Amino acid sequence: MENTAIYRSLKALLINYKSEQESVQTIQELSSVLFNESLSFLERSKELDKWLGANEAYDELADVLFDMLMVHFLAEEMHEEDYFDSQEWNEIENKTLDKGSEMLNVYLYLSEAKENEIEPHLEDFLNEFLLVGEDEFQDEYRIYESLIVNEDILDADLEGVRQVQKTVKEDTGLHEYFVPLVFFFQYAEGMVDEGEWNNGLSSFEKAVLQALIAFNEN
Repeated sequence: MENTAIYRSLKALLINYKSEQESVQTIQELSSVLFNESLSFLERSKELDKWLGANEAYDELADVLFDMLMVHFLAEEMHEEDYFDSQEWNEIENKTLDKGSEMLNVYLYLSEAKENEIEPHLEDFLNEFLLVGEDEFQDEYRIYESLIVNEDILDADLEGVRQVQKTVKEDTGLHEYFVPLVFFFQYAEGMVDEGEWNNGLSSFEKAVLQALIAFNEN
């Protein structure tokens, strides 16, 4: 388990959110919840809620931790081809509509990029994975519009990215993830060196950014 990309991502998330010393027990506790394949997905989701209820200092990470649970469930556990038409999957969807974040799309994109042995690029993520240019995916266009219309966003420094972040609508669910998402693709596309932006990021932004980098590189 410790060699999987999602475990490394969890570890990076927690170490960058708190100190490494503080995170040792937290990593163990959350691993035993997120990656416990003896429990069903919904049982693990309930256990995650319980853990968060007892550890309110990590409330800010709730949606990303749920994303990690989902990524592990979809990417690491075997499912039949027709699983997504099953009653179990419909129940999962219906009972978790209010959970998770837009980072799930990024994790799933990176998983697909690894499978296809391609390097992640923002343009590929938007146009080939999210299909934002096609009429039936206009919800995705609305959510990611701030990235689409600002074509030079990957050339922007932190101040420039923060200016664009101000235009991101709160109801898209992308606002708090905007800075780490942009800097992840800057780094993945070789436009910046790791750590160039750390001084200007919140602990949450740094944690999400390093979690994506760890997932992509493991």
